[in-house]
Order: sequence, then structure tokens, then C-alpha cells
Amino acid sequence: MASLVIPNYVKKHLYTYESVDDIPCEVFDRIALEFDAKTYKRPIVSIVIIAYNEEKTILRTLSSLAAIKSSYPFEVIVVNNNSTDRTQEILDKCGVKSVFQARQGVGFARQAGLEEARGIYHLCGDADTIYPPDYIDIMMKYLRKPGVVAVFGHVSFIPDGKKSRFLLGMYEFFKDFVVMLRAINRPELSLGGASFGFVTGLGKKIGWRTDIKRGEDGSMALALKKYGKIKRVNIPQARVWTSARTLDADGNYFFMIMKRVLRELKRIKEYFTVQKGGYEMNEQNMI
Repeated sequence: MASLVIPNYVKKHLYTYESVDDIPCEVFDRIALEFDAKTYKRPIVSIVIIAYNEEKTILRTLSSLAAIKSSYPFEVIVVNNNSTDRTQEILDKCGVKSVFQARQGVGFARQAGLEEARGIYHLCGDADTIYPPDYIDIMMKYLRKPGVVAVFGHVSFIPDGKKSRFLLGMYEFFKDFVVMLRAINRPELSLGGASFGFVTGLGKKIGWRTDIKRGEDGSMALALKKYGKIKRVNIPQARVWTSARTLDADGNYFFMIMKRVLRELKRIKEYFTVQKGGYEMNEQNMI
């Protein structure tokens, strides 16, 4: 269930530095030491983050990932998708493993991370998102259940001054309800790349789609359904917190809500049917 207040663990990582030059060396050193302490030769879980020009947000993500406590040995890989800002500089100073992918596109970035991943299980994420300290263990609790091949969690939004946490929370109550309904038969319509995990071997067998601009996560989920179940993880401690910039693009709060309500009403029949054939795409979404 969505919270109307920001958890303390999220506040801990809410850095507001205007420039890389403003970040104290102690912050970089602390994150680098935490990553170094979590270096394993044989990770069971791979967390793969994709980033494109995220110098203003990725420090938060790295700080939260470095602070994760897990009973599973894990690795963190960040794919720099041809960033032109100082994203790579932050990655280097934080001591996190990074891969450079010059071919632009979410699919290319996620595929580069998948190919580099050594873990048996794969958790993919975004570079504007803060992850909870128990994220791995909670997601793995569901992912390791018999017959389960993939999992996904819920997302909350960090207020940026344009929308209050109260309004964002109200929106999330509606969104969570829609996700719950869609997840029954159409989990591929419910999940997003910010909180999505699967069995690495199956993911490598399928591969991320690189011919589309968006929807690569849903396409992967649909392909994974052939091998087993996709479980929704509805645990508050597993909820990730991300930037509200995608919502800001829709303008004021009322318009944002109405746009999404109308969209869901148009496709409500899909909630109760099973997708047949491949993942539906239109020409505008093709690269």
C-alpha cells in the first residue's frame, strides 16, 4: 500500500547537490567502501541499472544500492547508455561496476547489462530510483518459489515541488489498484523496469527487444510467461521510490489523473483476458 509520507530510508539518500563538484569526497568514499565490501566472486543476484544522462539522480540510486543488506551475494552493474553528461564520472567515483553501451535505446542498455550479469537471478532497475535496504531478500523470497520465473514490485514517486507527496500518494492508490487487477491475467501490462526481476538464464535465452523505443519490459515479461508464473510483490518494504518527472510531463494533477483513468477504462476488458500472440506494438514505437 502506498504511503503518504516518505520513509526514513528514502530520505537518507535524497541528495540535492546541484553539481558533481558539490558532492563531498566523503560521500563518494562511503559509497565506494560499501560497494567494495559487497564484492563477490560468484554472485547469486545481479542488479542491473541503466542510465542515460542521470548525473542529477544517480547518486541517490547508487547510495541506496550500496546500503542494501542481503543474505545473497550480489553484484551491481550500471550500464551507461552513451551519456553525454557526467554520469560516468559519478559511477567511477562511487566504485560501482559499469558498462558503456554506445547504441542508444533502453533495449540495447538492458541487453548489455544482461550479457554482463553473472548472477542466477536478475533484478533490473533505473537510475532515478531509490531501493529499500531489504529489496533483494524480499524479491528473492518470491522469485525462488516453485514455478515462478519473474517478479515485479510497486513504485512510489518522490515529490519534486510540482506535486505534493499527498497528491502523489492519492494517485498511487489508484495506480496500485489498477496494477493489482491487471496482474491477474496480464502482468506484462502491470510491471516496469524500475522493479522487475527474473531468472537470468531465461532472460538470456529470450533477450531484450532492441527494435522498440518503449515496452521492452512488458515484452520480456510476456515471453517469460511461457516458462512459468510472474508474481506481484505487494510488500511495503519492497516498494521502490522513483522520480516524478514522467508524471510532471502530463501537467497538473487533475489532467494527470484523468488521462490515466480514461486510458484504463478503454482497455479494462484486457484485464480479464490472456494475451494471445506476441507483444502488440505500433509503428510509432519501432526504432
